[in-house]
Amino acid sequence: MTGKIPKYFINELLSLTDIVELIKSRLILKKCGKNYQTHCPFHNEKTPSFTVSYEKQFYYCFGCYAHGNAIDFLINYERLNFIESIEELSIMHGMTIPFENTQDNFFYVKKQKLYLLMNQLCKLYQKNIILDNSANEYLFKRDINNTMISTFLIGFASFNWNIFCKKIHINKKLEEDLLVYNILSINKKGYKYDVFQGRITFPIQDQNGRIIAFGGRSINNFLPKYLNSQETDIFCKRKQIYGLYQVKKKFSKPKYLLVVEGYIDVISLTQYNINYAVSCLGTSITIEHIQILFQNTNTIICCYDGDTAGKNAAWNTLKKALPYISDAKTIKFMLLPNNEDPDTIIRKEGKEKFQIRIDNAITMSNFFFTHMLTNINLSSIDNKFYLSKRALPLINTIASDTIRIYLRQKLARMIGILDDNQFEKFLYEQEIKKIQKPEFYIKRTPMRILIALLIQNPDLAIIAPPIKKLKKIKIKGLYIFLEILQICLDYPKIKTGQILEFYRNTNINNILKMLSRWDHMIVQEEIQNMFLDLLTNIYDKILEERQEYLIAQERTIGLTMTEKKEIWSINKKLSNNKNFSKNNTHNTQKN
Repeated sequence: MTGKIPKYFINELLSLTDIVELIKSRLILKKCGKNYQTHCPFHNEKTPSFTVSYEKQFYYCFGCYAHGNAIDFLINYERLNFIESIEELSIMHGMTIPFENTQDNFFYVKKQKLYLLMNQLCKLYQKNIILDNSANEYLFKRDINNTMISTFLIGFASFNWNIFCKKIHINKKLEEDLLVYNILSINKKGYKYDVFQGRITFPIQDQNGRIIAFGGRSINNFLPKYLNSQETDIFCKRKQIYGLYQVKKKFSKPKYLLVVEGYIDVISLTQYNINYAVSCLGTSITIEHIQILFQNTNTIICCYDGDTAGKNAAWNTLKKALPYISDAKTIKFMLLPNNEDPDTIIRKEGKEKFQIRIDNAITMSNFFFTHMLTNINLSSIDNKFYLSKRALPLINTIASDTIRIYLRQKLARMIGILDDNQFEKFLYEQEIKKIQKPEFYIKRTPMRILIALLIQNPDLAIIAPPIKKLKKIKIKGLYIFLEILQICLDYPKIKTGQILEFYRNTNINNILKMLSRWDHMIVQEEIQNMFLDLLTNIYDKILEERQEYLIAQERTIGLTMTEKKEIWSINKKLSNNKNFSKNNTHNTQKN
């Protein structure tokens, strides 16, 4: 485990986190025995194989072998790094991370300071918009009501920083902090200025509602018309979606997300009770955006202008989205009339007609082939070959077998191959079969089984006999077992997921994860007996090695009185252990 954050803190975070609730807030889980199941979010599958254990605080997919604790889930599902996942859990539980490393602590404190400054600045902008007539006139003309101003925390940055400071009463300490963190700038003449001066401000919020940046729209049309904050330690444009926080406050799992281009579009649609609108900050959609959108809904509807530029933007979006489409997740397209955007058209048509446009959005397959057939003459053999050459590589990026085969068959009929089996045979001969990487395998040994039982059932530690004498014995794997045993004794309520966290970034991490999910094919009631039997066998092995050494000594140089007593004691212990094992086996068979 990393040394940058204390082990005790990570262990405490995991003990406070219920992995079932964490995953349930992102996926739909169904109770299955004592565990929970759902379709795996990390690979395409028809039958649910993703299992979450409350008892072990651990998840595992029997299809793609994805596995881990709450931290691993956040890393893999939310695409966070280790420290970001710890920060996410810390926010959930209202805790502050006590970094051991000074540099990391500085970085963490810097981020917290940025969150604080962004929040303070947001409140100042909000206060300013109430006082500024020009800003109010602009919002009045755009027909944005007070409810939307409050919901989206809309504000205004004055044309002059000094006037803004006096009007809002900004103190010198805050001004200095804004300069230090490059939120406020100084020009060549030494004048302080706000990059958003003369702009309506739209705070950009992360999934926890924290303000991480701003978008700005000029009210007198000076260029650029729209502007975003520069990227910082808390803001990465390609990973943020405007309006998602507001949507998620209303719907934990929205039926769809309507992706539009601008801040005003999102706000206007929300004002007309189209409560699923989000925006990619006025930039082209990225792969990260698509991943985040699909994490929050099963259907993405992208809204673009109906002109050539809009259709090309939609096509680029589809190409990026194809690898993430599955039987459960799809993308659609809504093309608006020329010279219209969501803000203008909903004000002309109203909610009902706009909703009809959403309901009639173009499906992924229809849009795919409509675009592919542009300027294609299917009566030409060369055009058919050209179509096949362009379409097949894109179709093959789709993970879903069902969708991939459907699109292939549709393509086959377009180019004149009416026998679906013949076409699939052709494809089989042309492609290299995907071979699923087998799971890492290790041989089962008594020591590994013993470690596996302890990881899976940490409460077994309390029935283990004293271990002090074993620490000097050299048996492969014994040191690891004793170390895990001590962890279990030090943390009596520890779970499987917490134990594994102690070994993150170690060379035995993968082996321990595998042992944590070994199926021992024995009923729960017999796990204690099996654990004690294995321990007894290890003790016997140690005693037998000592016994053999003493016997060899007796034959060569003889034994002292102390050594004779020791060999007698060993014989007695071995005899008692054998009787214990026989009785234990007899009782097990009897039961």
